[in-house]
Formats: sequence, C-alpha cells, structure tokens
Amino acid sequence: MTGFITRHLFLSLLAILLVTPALAGTNLPDTIVLSPTILYQTKRQILQRDPAIRPAYENFINEAKQALDASIESVTLKKKAGPSNDRHDYWSLSPDWWPNPAIKNGLPYVQHPGEANPEASSDIYDRSRLSRMARQATTLALAWYFTGDELYASKSTALIMAWCSDSSTRVNPNMLYAHSRLGVAEGHHTGIIETRDLIRVVDAALILEPSHAWSKSTSRKIKKWFSAYVQWLMHSEFGRREAESRDEHGTWFDAQVAVYALYAEDIDLARTIIRTAERRRIVRQIMPDGSMPYALKQPRSRNATFSTLEAYAILSSVGERLGLDLWNWADPVGPSIRQALDFAAPYLNPKKKWPHGTTGVFNPYRYVPLFRRAALVYKDNRYLDYLNELPKAHGARDNSILFY
Repeated sequence: MTGFITRHLFLSLLAILLVTPALAGTNLPDTIVLSPTILYQTKRQILQRDPAIRPAYENFINEAKQALDASIESVTLKKKAGPSNDRHDYWSLSPDWWPNPAIKNGLPYVQHPGEANPEASSDIYDRSRLSRMARQATTLALAWYFTGDELYASKSTALIMAWCSDSSTRVNPNMLYAHSRLGVAEGHHTGIIETRDLIRVVDAALILEPSHAWSKSTSRKIKKWFSAYVQWLMHSEFGRREAESRDEHGTWFDAQVAVYALYAEDIDLARTIIRTAERRRIVRQIMPDGSMPYALKQPRSRNATFSTLEAYAILSSVGERLGLDLWNWADPVGPSIRQALDFAAPYLNPKKKWPHGTTGVFNPYRYVPLFRRAALVYKDNRYLDYLNELPKAHGARDNSILFY
C-alpha cells in the first residue's frame, strides 16, 4: 500500500509539470549551507560549457539520472516497527553495539567502541533510508537548478514530501528510537546526530521553491515539520542531553537547530544558537593550539575531529546568512575555528599517521567540501593544497567542485 501511495504521489506531481525543460534558477538560490553565489557561478560555467568542470558535471548528471530511477524512501517501508510499534517513528541501531556472543539470542547487545556493526546500516532500520533520501533529494534538486529539467524537481519534491509531509509515509518529528541498544535501551540521545542529513534536505527544498513541482503549500507543510522537529529538539530530554555534549554531538546539535530554525523562520532562535556557539562551543571545545580534547578522546578520534569541523562550517554558514561572522571569531586567548582546522588539516590524507590516538577507517573525501569552503572563506589556497595530496583521479570527477 505504501509503495502505491508514494508512486501515486510522484506521478501526481509529475502530471502537473511542464515536461519541456526550462531555464531554471535565473536568480540566486536561497540556500543556507550551499553558497548561492557559487551555485549561480557554476550554472553559468555549465551553460558556457566550461571544460574545467566538465568531468565533474558529467559525473554529477549520471548520479542524478540514477536518482531518478531510485525508489522513494520512507520510514514506513521497514519490515517491522521499532519499540513504539509505530512505523512512522524513526528507528536505528547504535552503530557500535553488537549481539552478545555469549547469549543465544544475542541480547542484551554489548558495545564495541569504534567498531561499526553492519547490521546498523541494513534496511531493518531507517538509517540508510534517511541517508539515501537526503543524498538523492539534494542531487535531484541541484540537477533541476543546473538543467531546468522538471523531471528532477518532481522526483526530488516527491522524496522530500514522502519523508516529511505525506500523512501515509512521513516520519514523526522525534528521534526517541534512534541509536537503540537492543536489550538495553529503546533509544539514546546520541541518535540525534543522524538527522544531520536533513540539513541537505533543507537546501534542496530552498533550491526547489521556484520549480513547477514545488508550491507554497508544499513549503508550508515542510516548514511545519521542521518547526515541530526543532520544538522536540529544544524541549525533549534527549535534546537537552545532546545539547550538553561537548564533543561532535553537541556541535552537530547546534548546527541542526540553527539550520532548521532558520528554514522554519524562527530567526531569533537561529541567531541565538550562532551567538552562543562562540562561548558554548568554540571556547569550551577548542584549545589555543587548535586541538579539540573531547574529539581526541573518541574511539575514532580523527573522524570525530573532522566531523566537528564540518559542523562548525555549517554553523558558520548559518552565521553568514544572519550577518554573524563565526568563521573568523576568536577568543582573546586564541581558540578559533580556523585554528582547529589548521590543527587537523595536515592529517586529511589518510596515508599520514594520525598521532592523536585511535583513528579507525577514515574517508577523507567526505571533508573535501570543508576544505574547498575554507579556501574561499579564508582566501587561502593552502587548504586546496591539502586536497592535492589525495588521488588526482578522484579529484577530477569530484562533484564538490560544482558546489564549493
């Protein structure tokens, strides 16, 4: 039944569109994290057939075409509901918790710090669905902006509506059952970090606003969902505990609230989050030498360090939209985002040994956008030099060159 509903939703949206692609996005897109200026510049380069970005653009369009054929994702597609018995509740497994080998049914699960249980990324749970939906919705929205092809806008809109607004498929605006520890706890506050993927969905929604697939009614419904989620984040016990975290979880909590509040038009809350981040995050988390002790204590400390920097970049992007410069803010005794970036930057290359504790598997390509953005913000090509240390074959087709 759910599959029929989501297919019907997509076809209904498609039926109202002008099927002939038109030149989309004649104005700057009103994005929050992605730079409107860079996106507009890239669009001009595409129209001019600039060979410098051609490999990356062709790779990107191939990904967009694949996303057109992908299934629409929803939390209601899991085979069984989680602890609440409501399929609309998001449910995920805490990634480093494993079945207990000493007990026949594996319960209660036990923690293996830093070791990812592949069960957590299976479609038993919703984590991978959320990740796929966010990636595909964003790719398709950007493909519409670059090409004007309403097929991309229609599919992206359907994905976002299925996740956030369609009454038969939408997710409930809470994370009570994220990071479940089977036999131990139905959920954990650390699971809130998983909805950072929705930050990309916000930018996708903003990009789509001028398309034929999107409407004022759609905007109201999606903003209503994000407003409800912000209220849960700010007033729930899980939200309070996550906000108190001094590692990447706390920084990502702030980044999410800032983006979602700004999108839902709660400007005062977004501004408060950015202003308090100076003392609450930068001063408390970053040392004068740029190290972040709470990140360095994590089982996968290199990942935690770069992930925290990524969250700082998103907070700083929200600050830009509000006229608040978090990128360059510095405490009188020294701590700043740039110092933390400079501390970690030499170790983006995974071939370089990380001298600050355990590291685990590290994927540097996730953080390529961070370094591209830093090069622009700080007007310092040294950050691009770090990218040049990565395999060049990947760099030529790296999509982030289109967006940052």
